[in-house]
Amino acid sequence: MRMYTDPKGTAYEQVIDLAIQNSEYFVLGEKTPIEATHSRSYTSVLEALKPYLVNTIVIEGDNIEDVVQIKKSYRSHAFYTFGTYYFYRCCEESGTLLKSMANKLSDWNYPSLPEDLCFLKQGGGDYLYSVVHERIYGIDVTEEEAIELMSRIPGLFIQIEAHRDFDRLLDDAIKHQTDWLYISRHGLKELPERIRELTELTFLEVFEQDLYRLPEGLFELSKLEHLSIMTADLESIHSSIGKLKNLKALNIQCGSSDRPAPGFRAKPKEEIGLNRIPPEIGELERLEMLTVQYTSIRELPAELVKLKNLRALNIDNCMIDRKPEFLQEMKQLEYVHVSKDSLWVTFEPE
Repeated sequence: MRMYTDPKGTAYEQVIDLAIQNSEYFVLGEKTPIEATHSRSYTSVLEALKPYLVNTIVIEGDNIEDVVQIKKSYRSHAFYTFGTYYFYRCCEESGTLLKSMANKLSDWNYPSLPEDLCFLKQGGGDYLYSVVHERIYGIDVTEEEAIELMSRIPGLFIQIEAHRDFDRLLDDAIKHQTDWLYISRHGLKELPERIRELTELTFLEVFEQDLYRLPEGLFELSKLEHLSIMTADLESIHSSIGKLKNLKALNIQCGSSDRPAPGFRAKPKEEIGLNRIPPEIGELERLEMLTVQYTSIRELPAELVKLKNLRALNIDNCMIDRKPEFLQEMKQLEYVHVSKDSLWVTFEPE
């Protein structure tokens, strides 16, 4: 089962204990070019783990068949590219080292540490796996086992069938203070104000076609770095957006359906409620990417020039009929796309 979030601190330590008890080996990899390994900073880690080393596999960069064969043989997420893979014996002592060397699964990432800690069961297959660059974490347990584990390990947040019920999903998300959450296909017409209780949230993606209004509590998530809202229609982007000081990516898409019925058609963009971007957008000092698609927006706020870290601006399928002159001042922009209609008429920066 996939995990919503990377267990940290005490949760990480308890997950490592579980994996040590239920696995035969754990695997760490060096998936970097050979020349880069000369400056690796984790030599002491490999030395400390050396007493538990039982096997080493090297997959050369010119042999994709070896990657496929090894992945098939071990049935593990660990082997997805070329590199050197170290197999270590699972025991209390090696587990203690893993707990002392990291605070979460995502710490196992080059160049600080060897990459992608995975635990292999006897006979093959992962008990616990991580693919850090893709933000993929998982554990081999049943639904009942997952529920029991989550009941006693705060911070271990596993995707289960019971989360089809939105209230159960939100309850567990708050209990485990997840930093990542994807909400879709719950038939929501609104997000509850108690979403403000997700104080550790850094990534939130909501794909709910009936969602029309965003709650004030959403803009109290001060750690949020990525916010994506996809819906059929949206009333507005609230002026409180300026409170999300850590936001790096904002994506708003109207005319979207998460469960389209046969013959579904988006309403004409002229009828979409979202008709402006508030000037408070200029207060998002860390914003790097801004995407707003299929709206009745007719102009962009001049306050966008205050976004000195903005690299990509995509205002797609809107009602803007002329190029905003102030875009010429935004020399840091690497990509600008302003589309008036489905003909994809694009205004490029001069």
